[in-house]
Amino acid sequence: MNAKQIVAAVSLALAGSAAFAIEATQLDVPVSTLTRAQVQAELAQAQRNGTWIASGEATVFADQPVASTVSRADVRADARGALSADPFNALYVGA
Repeated sequence: MNAKQIVAAVSLALAGSAAFAIEATQLDVPVSTLTRAQVQAELAQAQRNGTWIASGEATVFADQPVASTVSRADVRADARGALSADPFNALYVGA
């Protein structure tokens, strides 16, 4: 290899790695319109009604219990009916 090829290879490597220098999405944090007292009031309300989870993650949501309108026996009967109505498809099993 001569010096030209080495310089070209190094410059291509540096140019290619420069694309990884920034984050995939640049985060612009929006400015809050609430006062500190309003935020504290919302926090206290969420703690009282059980919708606040202290996990430190912004993407964790509280699971709200939902009362089922269908009995367990009805769900089992529907599952059995669906199982008997649909024939076994051999394409789903590796051959």
